Amino acid sequence: MVRVLVISGGGLWATAGIGVAHALRELGIEVDGYVGSSAGALVAALLAAGHSPEVLEQAALSLNGKEIRLNWREWGSRALHGRAPLSLFSMKALATRLEPFLEDLRWSALRFPLWVTATSLRRYQTIVYGTEEPRRPELSEAFHLAWGGQTLDLQRALAASAAVPALFPPVETTDDVLVDGGVVDDYPVDVAAWVGANRIVGVWVDEKVDHPPSHRVNGGNVAMMALTTMIRELTVIRQRHVDVSHIDVRIEISGGHRVFEHVADIIRTGYAETWARADQIRAGIDRRAE
Repeated sequence: MVRVLVISGGGLWATAGIGVAHALRELGIEVDGYVGSSAGALVAALLAAGHSPEVLEQAALSLNGKEIRLNWREWGSRALHGRAPLSLFSMKALATRLEPFLEDLRWSALRFPLWVTATSLRRYQTIVYGTEEPRRPELSEAFHLAWGGQTLDLQRALAASAAVPALFPPVETTDDVLVDGGVVDDYPVDVAAWVGANRIVGVWVDEKVDHPPSHRVNGGNVAMMALTTMIRELTVIRQRHVDVSHIDVRIEISGGHRVFEHVADIIRTGYAETWARADQIRAGIDRRAE
């Protein structure tokens, strides 16, 4: 495994990965495999399935926010049995909208290798699902990574990777409960190194540093800000310990995560930021031998 594109989480901001993939293609840089976390896992999977950036851009632009719906039915059902709901929102409407892309999305149907992350709430670590076993298993302990292989079908693995705690339902297996891969490994360049990449281009959707806190301080946004702080700090720490050089296309979040009206701009930003680093990317790809 040589050239890997890593796409971080970040909600709709992960669609910047579509623009990055488009620019890499125009630069003549072939990608041998994809790694993704959270929303970035879905983008990575669709690219690994062979969909062109142009097709994925049109799919992303078709989303309007109505696909993210409050989980009223599940709330009512669980309330009748005296149980708390699993999540605030449901993914069912989103899955229906993306059905043309998801219905044939299987591990065996992928055209390129793919790895996606999820977080185990029973093992307290990152589980990696993918097409090929890691080529550097000695890094498992250093990064606290566990191999899940294809024990989940691809669509369930993607649902687990994007299951933001409390917002979207976790994926339950016979022996585990899985949530968003971004909880502990939002920008999985460590996974790319683990699976054997030695040439990494990464799409890092990052929070603006030193931004003023919200004027509407309440329990909800304090909890989300605390989670964001934890995720970013873990991302920075993990990057420091990756022994494979990686070229980061950093996308700074502005305006929150539910910015459906700005998806076209986000994709263009990924495209433009990649071209802005064209010389660095070319030099990095050429310098690192297989």
